[in-house]
Amino acid sequence: MFLFCLGCLFSSPAALAQAGNQPGKEPWSVGLNGYYGALFRYRAGLQTVNFTHPVGIELYANRHTLGKRLWEQKFGLPRIGFALSYYNYGVPDELGEALSLTAYLDKSILAWGRSSLNFNFGTGLVYSTRHYTPLVNEGNMAIGSRLTFALRGTLRYEFPLAERSYMNVNLAFRHFSNGGLNQPNNGMNFPLVGLGVRHQLREAKPVKFIDSTTTAIDRSIQLNLRLGLGLKEVLRIDSKHRVYNLSLYASKRLSYTNSFLVGVDARFDTALREEYINQALAVPEGRIDPRMAGVTIGHELHLSNLSFIFQLGRYVHQPHRLFPNYYQRYGLRYAITRNISANAVLLAHTRTANVIEWGLGFHL
Repeated sequence: MFLFCLGCLFSSPAALAQAGNQPGKEPWSVGLNGYYGALFRYRAGLQTVNFTHPVGIELYANRHTLGKRLWEQKFGLPRIGFALSYYNYGVPDELGEALSLTAYLDKSILAWGRSSLNFNFGTGLVYSTRHYTPLVNEGNMAIGSRLTFALRGTLRYEFPLAERSYMNVNLAFRHFSNGGLNQPNNGMNFPLVGLGVRHQLREAKPVKFIDSTTTAIDRSIQLNLRLGLGLKEVLRIDSKHRVYNLSLYASKRLSYTNSFLVGVDARFDTALREEYINQALAVPEGRIDPRMAGVTIGHELHLSNLSFIFQLGRYVHQPHRLFPNYYQRYGLRYAITRNISANAVLLAHTRTANVIEWGLGFHL
């Protein structure tokens, strides 16, 4: 998921200190939000955790796009944001505190003069001071490792206080999870309400320039090969198991920002013996077949060199029937060259994350 943070760095944050007076430079905003929320239940019977109310504070910076790239115009000149957030769950011995660094896209949905309703979504990394530790902190069934991934979504109503200063009211949701890299991995889920301020360093003046070299798109069918490797734990006290994946899929560009995908997956999962134990099933005698295969359809959303991939798959070969018939892939792809990309993909079965795969893609 950290590919998103890297992919959003179209220009260095060091420009924040210089953008104030340079014409043609994307202006920046800086802001501060305070949050108060409630924890969702992640394990039955933990009433102390179920009814605690986390508090948080967030320092952020937004870069305002001006339409220099075609995708910026297609998406209504969104802002690219970076946020440093601190959360205190109110359960110091079990859950501790968390510090997150996230990147996101922030887009206006509705506007009334200088007031507006905005939505942002993004991802990043989280460091937690407390996590599951055998014999020490076994009550923490939500966080299995110090370092996890974050998913964020925020709905924000903003109104002006001064010429370039704004106050905002927020309704937010945060999800922290390690994608099966460590167990337990029930994840941390909590809604938040917030209040904050934002100051824009310079007026954003959209441009009408469109690079003609990027407007033409290739609508022919493209062949894609993705190789991935993931590590996961299945049991609470377990070693890391490797999961190999090969995806072959065809893609057809429907527009500058959208592609349709159809393909096949082949997986080699070395953790199936532990999956039997985890599901309280009798482990079969002899060799366990680690091979699985599926067919997929999906969608790719293009933002310059970065793209978001969603695929829905169905297993056509799953000899041990340990997982549901259907699965999902949520991925990020960053184009290194025209024919090579770096990928991070989460494979999930309904609401359960299975493994995060890191790999390379080859495109013909």
